Amino acid sequence: MSRHPVQVRVGVPLPGGRLVAAARERAYPVLFSANAFASSYPRGHEREGFFRKFRLPDPAQYTGLNAALDSAGFVAAVRYGDYRWTVSDYYDLVAAHPWAWHAAMDYCVEPQIAGDRPLRLLRIAATARMLAECRAEARRRSLPMPMPVLQGWAPDEYLTCAEWLPLLEWPELVGIGSVCRRNVDGPDGILAILDALERSLPAHVRFHLFGVKSSALARLSGHRRVASVDSMAWDVQARAERRTGRDMDFRIEHMEAWAERQMRAASRTAAPAGTQTLLFDPAEFGGFDSDETLVLEALARQYAELLMSGDIDYLDAVWHARRDGVTLIALLRQTGIDGLDDGDCDDIVGGLSYQIARLRA
Repeated sequence: MSRHPVQVRVGVPLPGGRLVAAARERAYPVLFSANAFASSYPRGHEREGFFRKFRLPDPAQYTGLNAALDSAGFVAAVRYGDYRWTVSDYYDLVAAHPWAWHAAMDYCVEPQIAGDRPLRLLRIAATARMLAECRAEARRRSLPMPMPVLQGWAPDEYLTCAEWLPLLEWPELVGIGSVCRRNVDGPDGILAILDALERSLPAHVRFHLFGVKSSALARLSGHRRVASVDSMAWDVQARAERRTGRDMDFRIEHMEAWAERQMRAASRTAAPAGTQTLLFDPAEFGGFDSDETLVLEALARQYAELLMSGDIDYLDAVWHARRDGVTLIALLRQTGIDGLDDGDCDDIVGGLSYQIARLRA
């Protein structure tokens, strides 16, 4: 396999100040999370804590900075359940700086976010829907197209995401999400994902891997498909080393030491209470047999189609699928899968009988 240089983007948690200046002085490629720019309504306001607007980058601090922008989908999922800002809000931030690239708003599927396949399918569908909305907004504002992001947990789910993304032509750079802290090896490891995508996507497509572990970088650096990676691990390490008294000099030292280690490696070969991480919790149903698992996936696929077509939003799709799943399992346990009536299935949600037949074929 021929060698291809991997760019290491340093995650910067603050939207300005000495950290940004230090990254610019050292010519680091950096990645900002949209969440770093988000401001909320102040205490005492009737909308206290709700998203108000994005603070826009200061041109004086960002001139000459090689900066990319992530949509903060993981933060949105863990803290809020969904994005706090609209696509239009996000593109106010996109328009404020000539980013090296900006990622489409996507829906990550790490186990603490989406612990079963049906919920992952809905989040993959939401990722596809959001790419279409981001592309439309970018086109309306005459801005560069967003970098698509592929989501999944198992390799075949990434292939499903690739199939569902509304793309007629693939760009040169595509993001791979939900790989932070993931193992390199194993059936769901990074290499298995890359191998599956290698066989399916056009040869010109290369990948940005979000938040890969430092230990993985040396093994991934020679992969012809891997164009870039990012991480904010340096700041996590700084917090772990010094719980208090982390002045800016201390943080800059950690950023510099981490960046140098990653660049050398590249040159060599919890969810809050109440967050729903399972669409259908087996414990609530006494477990699922193979027919029940199949039917629940069919239900998720039908809502995925409705989500991608714009007929329903993500949170509504989750709520309706959850509700309909209870009815569907009760019906299935009364009749068995061969006794399911197409009319009864389509009364639950139109098109469900087709999805069941398709998975059984």
